[in-house]
Formats: sequence, C-alpha cells, structure tokens
Amino acid sequence: MNAARACLLILESMEPDLLRAGIENGKLPNLASLCASGSQGDIKLLPGIGANALWPSLYTGLPPQRHGRFHHQQLEDGDYSARETHQTASLTPPFWAALAAQGRKVVILDPPKAPPAQGPELCHISNWRSHFSYQGELAVHPAGLSGELMQAGLQPDQCPCLAQRFTSSTGYDGSKLVKSLEDSIAGSRDLILNRIHHHDWDLLVAGLGAAHCAGHQLWHCHDPGYPGHLPAADGDPLDTVYRALDKVVGDVIAKLPADTTLLVFAGPGMGPSHVHPALMGELLDALDPATSRGAGKLRQYLTQLWRQLPAGWRQRLVRAGHWADQGLQRADFRHRPCFPVLTNDNMGGIRINLQGRETHGQIAPEDYCAYLDHLATQITGLRNAETGERLVTCLVKTRERYPGGELGAMPDLLVEWNERAPVRAVTGPGLSHLEVSYPPQWSGAHNQHAMLILRETLSGRTTPGGRLPAGSSVLDIAATLSEACGGARSVGEGRSLLP
Repeated sequence: MNAARACLLILESMEPDLLRAGIENGKLPNLASLCASGSQGDIKLLPGIGANALWPSLYTGLPPQRHGRFHHQQLEDGDYSARETHQTASLTPPFWAALAAQGRKVVILDPPKAPPAQGPELCHISNWRSHFSYQGELAVHPAGLSGELMQAGLQPDQCPCLAQRFTSSTGYDGSKLVKSLEDSIAGSRDLILNRIHHHDWDLLVAGLGAAHCAGHQLWHCHDPGYPGHLPAADGDPLDTVYRALDKVVGDVIAKLPADTTLLVFAGPGMGPSHVHPALMGELLDALDPATSRGAGKLRQYLTQLWRQLPAGWRQRLVRAGHWADQGLQRADFRHRPCFPVLTNDNMGGIRINLQGRETHGQIAPEDYCAYLDHLATQITGLRNAETGERLVTCLVKTRERYPGGELGAMPDLLVEWNERAPVRAVTGPGLSHLEVSYPPQWSGAHNQHAMLILRETLSGRTTPGGRLPAGSSVLDIAATLSEACGGARSVGEGRSLLP
C-alpha cells in the first residue's frame, strides 16, 4: 500500500464493556460512528501481565521477556528490592523509532508509560497528564517546545490519583474528581489539536488517561453492587468521563487529514477491586514462612504504623517510607524460600529464592521444578472463604509462557486474582483460615479486557470493515501502525491487522 498517515488514540483503561454499552445506548456517538465505519473487536492481552508491561509490549510488538520491562518498580539483578522508575525504558525501541529513522514525521503526545524520546521525532511529550505522572518526570522534546506550549496556554497537570492514594477508596462521591478529570480531558484535547495544527505529521500517537483515574477511584460510585456503593449526586461519574472522552475522539477525528488510518485502543479494562497487592505477601507468610522473621516482623509492624498515619503525612514521607521498606524487604526476603513480586493491582507474582540467581538463594536448581509445581498447586487450591470460589482465575508459569523472563526481573509464577466478590478471608491446602489484613487500594482494578477500533483510509476513502481478525493481539498494534505509515508489516512478534 502507499505510505499515508496513521493515528493511534489510546483511551487508557476505558472498560470495553462500558464502551460498547455507551455505543448501544447512544451516549458515545463518535465512537459509535467510528465502529460503524471501521473494524472493531476484542484484543488479546498477555496472560498474567499487568499494565506496566503491557504498554512497552504495545509499543514494541514484543512480550515482556524480550523487551525487558515488567514493572515500574522492578527487581535489581540478584537482589530482593526494586529500583524505582516510572518511564517505560524497555530494552527495545518503540516501533516509531524505525519510522522516524526512515524519514517519517512522528509526533508522540503523552501515551501511557511512554519511552524516552528517541531523538528523530518532530515532537515527543510524556507525563503531561498521564496516570500516576509526577511532574518532575515531565519530558518535552525538542526542549524549546515547552515555552511555545506555555504561551499557547497549555499547562501540564499532575495525576489526581497521587493525592488520593492514601485515603479510603470508597469514602467520597467523586464529584470534585469528575470536574478535575473533565478539565484534564479538555487540556489533553487542546494539546492534541494544537500539535495537529502545528505539525505536518505522518504518525501521531496520543494518550488520554482520564478513564484510568476514574476507573480506579470511582468504581464504587458506578457499581451498585460494590461494597460501600456511594452514588454520585450528578449521576454515574464514569458515564460523565466516558462522554467527555468520546467528545475528544470526535474533535480529533474532525481535524485529521483525509488520508489518515485511525486506530483507537481502549484498555486494559476496569472492574471491581477486591484485592490489595499486599495479599500475596500475606499468603506466603502463612504458607511458606521465612526461617528468620526479625526483619519481616519489623516490616509488618512499621507497615501497620504507616497505615495509621494521616494521609498528608504519608504523602510527604512516601519516598523515605519506600527507602526504609526496601531495606527491610531485602533483609526479610533473603531468608525466604520464595517471596512476592509487585506486578499490578489485579495480578500477583511469586519469585523463587533460587541458588545461583538470587544473592542468598535458598532453593537448589535441581529442586526448582518440583518447588515451582508445589507453589502452583498451593496457589490454585486457595479459595475465597466466603464464596468458596477459587482465589485465582489464571496461573502462569513464566518459564513456560514467557521463557527467559524468569532469568530477568519477572516472577516465576504469575496469577490473576478472582475479583468477582470481596476477599476478606482465604482458605485452602496448608491454610486453615487467613483473615485478610488490607482492604483494596482502589475501588476499581484492571482486568484483561481490551478493544481496538480500526478505520483504514485509502486514497481519501474509508474502507468498510467489520470484525477484527480472530486472535488479534496487543502485539499486532505496532505492526499495523507501521504498515499504515509505509513501514514494515511485522514488528517484533506482531503482524499487521490491515487487509
């Protein structure tokens, strides 16, 4: 096909089921029109893999064991603590680097967990209004662009989840947050339209993160079945945020050149949150305790004390608290046969303390497979004590599904929690009855839902679509955009979804 333009709009963490409902009931007219004129369908995500590894996979077409990015707090080599970084910084450059090197004109506007600027891009802005973006991480390329944006009245903003993360996940009706998110959506729209106007581009990648913050913080206002449901005074807040995002989609489409092939990605989705990430550590404490518990007990005590501090104090002390916690974690985990690894709010991870890989390995290499099977059996046997349902809906052995990932920073076991009901107590083999200590961090958590809408344009005419090919994957998005811009039809392990 002839080289043309391509645009990717990322509706970060918009729930596809709610998106489709809004299309059917007429509340999302611009997305409805786009679906009618293009192809759409579910996009497969990566089993056991959370959002932190999802985004670099989307940008590179590679699974996490190949791009090297698993979490924004990733294990140090052979150590038991995590280095903290919020940039994607994968081992493989994003697909747009090859296009820029070929002379294609690339504009990158705040996609989630965006990698650092590669250099040849016309414009590269990250952490402008991204979820969990610290303004100290704001990056604008070229450097002189910052002043131009400020003169145009375009201001970056910090994610509202940063201020809310230490307060109750169900203690407010969300009215103020919705107004803040509407302002953020308008600011993102203005940035996108400003750059569309000022650049002659071939590839535009733009992110809209408001549904991410809304999904985490406002699920209890949206879902009548959620414990502590608190209806908002002005109606369903997710409905309001989704409508505002739909309007931005319409505003952007109206300004796109006629030869633009457009992709809209919505995901990873959102649903109710019933599990705190600390649950995996609690389970391992009960199932396979460390031989020496001094540092572990002190860490538990300080964590309980931390949770009793006022939110404002925790906000001010978060970096010092993280530093102290990581030190105690190193002292504790070195004595354990296995230990928990941060993955995502809807995922859990277990790393075996393996001799020759970890600095103070406890499990001999010849016992690795047997111990891995033992852990898998224990975890799959756990039940929600109140409902009797399995605690885990999916368990993945990294060495089988993502071979080589266990040699890097990935856990040896990945699990997806069953969040269909509150998890207040757990029972199962080797565990008579464990009362869960931590309530959910947010009222909404990610799931494995994702959706892609694809409208291909040839010679100024839209090519009618229908359903995306069966088995379409998040790894295919980079290749699709690459081919639409006249680049390679395959990127990483992905293949273009264009006919």
